[in-house]
Amino acid sequence: MAQRMERPIYTAGNGARQKFQTAERINVVIVDDHEIVRAGLKQALEREPDIAIIGEARTGNEAVHLAETLRPHVMLLDVKLEDIEGPEVCRRVLSASAGTAVVMLTSYCQDNMILKSLNAGAKGYLIKDVELAEVKRTIRAVYRGHSVLDPKVAPRVIANATTGNNGKPGAALSERDVAIIRYVAGGLTNKEIASLVHLSSHTIKDRLEKIASTFDVRSRAEIVAEAFRAGLI
Repeated sequence: MAQRMERPIYTAGNGARQKFQTAERINVVIVDDHEIVRAGLKQALEREPDIAIIGEARTGNEAVHLAETLRPHVMLLDVKLEDIEGPEVCRRVLSASAGTAVVMLTSYCQDNMILKSLNAGAKGYLIKDVELAEVKRTIRAVYRGHSVLDPKVAPRVIANATTGNNGKPGAALSERDVAIIRYVAGGLTNKEIASLVHLSSHTIKDRLEKIASTFDVRSRAEIVAEAFRAGLI
């Protein structure tokens, strides 16, 4: 019978505090410059049997250090930190730990910040007034390889997007393709999307691969970012 491995929790900048959690859980690091936000999230998320908070950071540099040393499954990252802007932190975190799924959890919903974050490799973007249940759902979704975008940020992006698509890569996409991208932005799995558009999961996978090729990108998050840039969603 395989043994269950355990990992300690660390707080950057304040020395190591150990609290052993099983590796079967989703290991999460919280990065926010407000201690009260970190403490509130930690307290709420640790109640979940499948989520373990293994580290906390106040700055971007601390976040990168924890990514290098702990290799968390998921990092909740604020966009505005005192030393480095969130998208750049995201880029450095992924360079240090490519397997970490970064979710921007912030009060900033400007379209340029959303696009910069997604282009940096973030798998999710949530506004801080989101329900706690949605934060938990997002952690589980990005851990499984999906991308999640808070529906509240879409109107701000759409309002600033160019309405004409002629000459843009997105102009070649069908209405069904755009609908699929919207579902991807909402964090739905291929199976869930397939049920909604009455296609097979395999067909959804093929369509997403073609959409990614059209945009010349590779990930679901990048598809959403390019769709926003093209004013498609």
